[in-house]
This record gives sequence, C-alpha cells and structure tokens, in this order.
Amino acid sequence: MTAKPAAAAPASSRFYALASRVEAATTAAELGFTICNDTRLLVDYRQAALVVIGAAPRPPRLAAHSGLADVDPNTPYALWLSGVTKKIAARCADLPANARVLPLSPDVLDDELAQGWSEWFPANVWVLPLMGPDKSVAALLFLGRDEPWPTTLTSDGEEFALLHMAGLYGYAWWSLVARPSRVQRWWRAATSGRRLRYIAVGLLVLLLLPVREYTLVPAEIISLRSQVIASPREGVIRRMVIQPNATVKAGQVLAELDDTTLRNKLAVAQAELATANVEMHQAAQQAIESQNAKADLGMAEGKLHEREVDVASLQREVEKLEIRAPVDGVFVYSDPDDWAGRPVQTGERIGLLADPHTLGVRAWAPVGEPTNLEGGAPMTVFLKTAPLSPIGARLDYAGYQSVESPTGVASYVLRGTVDGDASAARIGLQGTARVSGRWSVLGYLLLRRPLATVRAWCGV
Repeated sequence: MTAKPAAAAPASSRFYALASRVEAATTAAELGFTICNDTRLLVDYRQAALVVIGAAPRPPRLAAHSGLADVDPNTPYALWLSGVTKKIAARCADLPANARVLPLSPDVLDDELAQGWSEWFPANVWVLPLMGPDKSVAALLFLGRDEPWPTTLTSDGEEFALLHMAGLYGYAWWSLVARPSRVQRWWRAATSGRRLRYIAVGLLVLLLLPVREYTLVPAEIISLRSQVIASPREGVIRRMVIQPNATVKAGQVLAELDDTTLRNKLAVAQAELATANVEMHQAAQQAIESQNAKADLGMAEGKLHEREVDVASLQREVEKLEIRAPVDGVFVYSDPDDWAGRPVQTGERIGLLADPHTLGVRAWAPVGEPTNLEGGAPMTVFLKTAPLSPIGARLDYAGYQSVESPTGVASYVLRGTVDGDASAARIGLQGTARVSGRWSVLGYLLLRRPLATVRAWCGV
C-alpha cells in the first residue's frame, strides 16, 4: 500500500516517520520499495524511479519503481532510464553539497533520449543523487510530477526535508549494497597516499632479503658400508634364520637352502666310497697272492680316489646350504614369508648386510627440480618418525644418469654422509631431505619457477 502525504503534519514529523521506515529496511529490495513509494510522506509526485549506477563497464540498472513490487531492467522504459542515467551521472556527482538536486529537462539530454521524454516522464522531474560516505554516487532517484518544483527552498519546507532525506537514502543504500568489505576497506586504506609507498618499499626490502636456495627431495637412511648377501648356489630357500633388520655376528647363519636333494646325493656318494674302499682292500689282498691281480689294484685305487673327490665336493656343497654373515652388521631384507620356498639362482640377491654405525642418505632429485648437485652441498634430513629432530648431512655425489625413483619420477640419485647427531636415525627410515644451494635473494627464489616456465615457453 502506497503512503500518502499528511498535509496537516509538519515536515519534521513526516521526516522522522520516513526515516524510521528506512531504518527498518533490511534488504536492498525493501529499501528500494520504501524510497520509491514512501517518499510521498514528504512530497507529492506522480512517479519515482531508482536507478543503480554500477561499476564500469556495467550500464546503470533500474532497481525499483513506484507502484511496482518488482521491476524488469530490460523493458524499453528501463533501458531509456539507463541511458538517461549514464548521460547525467557525471553532472550529478559534481552537484554542491548544500543543493544535491538536478532539475531535469529534455534540454539536458541528447536528441535520441529527448524524444522519449513525453512518453516516459511528466513535465517536471527532479534527480536526487544518493551518495554514501565515500562521496561516490551509488544511485539516482527520479521524482516526476505535473506541478513545477520550487526554485527556492526554505528550511521548514517539504522539498528541503526531501534533500536531507536523499542524504539518508544514500547512506542506507551504501550500507546495504555498496558498502565495501573489510578486506576492500583495508586495501583502500593501505594503497592510499603514503601507505602505498611504505608497502612498496617494504615489499622490495622483503624480496631482496638474502636467503639460501634449497630443494626438497624424498630421501631415506642407508648404510655407507654394506655387502650384498647372495645365494652361493642354485636351490630353494628353506627358511630365513634371522629376522629382518636384526643385528648379526660374523659367521652367524642368515638363511638355509633346502638340502634334501643334495644330502641324498651325498649319501649315495658316501655309499659308493665305502664300496670302493672295500674293493680296494680286496684288490690289495689279491695282489699279494697273485701277480696278475696287481693290475686290478691300480684300477681300484683310482676308483677310490674318484669317490673320495665326489664326497668332498658334495660336502662342500652341503656347507654352502647355510648362508652365513661374513662380518658383523644388520641383515636387511624383506618379509621372511616371501622367501620361504622361493627358488633362487646362483648369485641372486637375498639381502644386504649393513654397518649401522656408518650412516648415509640416499635421495632422489627430480630432473625438473633446480637442485644443487655439487659435491659438499649441505643437506638436512627430516625423518617422518622425528620431523622435529632434523639430521645434518653432506652431499657426496649425484648421479648423472636419471633413474626411476620409488615414486615413479625420473630423478637423479643423490648420496650423502650423515655428519650430525644420528641418534634418531635408523637404516631404512624415510623422510624429506633439503639440499641447500647458493645464496640468493628471496625474490629470485619465489620467481625462479615462473621465470623458467616463461623462458621455456617463449625461448628468451
């Protein structure tokens, strides 16, 4: 329901009544409806239109109209109002603070817009710019009527109260629609005047801070002194005697090969040796009694020596069925259940016998990473089990041929020596290694990847 002016009530009381309605509006739609319809509490008019001025290049848009609950900004009337607003927006922004009202007439518009005046507007129109605290025009309020608007204003007149109400409209519209966010207000304050220069100088100083180049690569702890434990002969693993990562002594049995076939061969060879020994004794006795049996004695001795060689060879093969540790260390291999019953070839690797007292670092530097590969480069290892206790190391060498890392990335293999406190380190532990390089500035460290991408793209 549209409000009607109460002519008997003074302008001040009607002003406060309208101000209370503006304060009660919680959305832009409610405020636009109040502005276009309830302003009749102050002055009488035939039509009112509220046109919002958006940020360029967006054109002005009709937001509310008297007598309508909803408006379509794409109607011919709304588009004509948008053109009028765009034409007079600059003039409205330059109006003096004590008289922010623009008497609008066809003479102010160009010929194309002036032709639609008689169709869309009455004879007399006032334009009130709605401004917020930032002094920018957020919207224009068009008030049209058939009676002329006064040319002079008095402090107790309705039109004078209307100008002050337009200021209240501007602040209310700014708070609901055009009010910048906290981040926007901070940015405007930070980038204005002297603060902008301070920020620029501070950013420049920050980018020129000396820092050391570094690259983070996956790494693991290894032993620098290790021996490969391989199968001494072809066979089948019967069992792994030592558990993985267990400490062993020199000569201790690590694994056993299946001995069924070999011990059967040894039993047969030993039986043949016993038979050859008996035949040897028989031939020796016959040679004493008969000269013709001495020839058989030589053949029996040769057969006996042959069987002795066979038995000695098989015994040495049986001894190889027990794989022993050549030195003290830690026996590193995979799950024992994976090896039980597994056939192996001669020289096939079973595990690694590592010295736990000489620890090193093995890392994989991706080919695309700008990593310092010079010998002696400092390294810092952050283990997954102890990320707050970094371990110092030194790069010994880097491979020149790329290999596939455990993560499936083409990488260079890096090896280093642990030269710091290694109490938290253990062979097989994994983590991340930071390989430090030359001293540079923070700006280069932040921009080296974009610069490399740009150079690879444009070839400069």
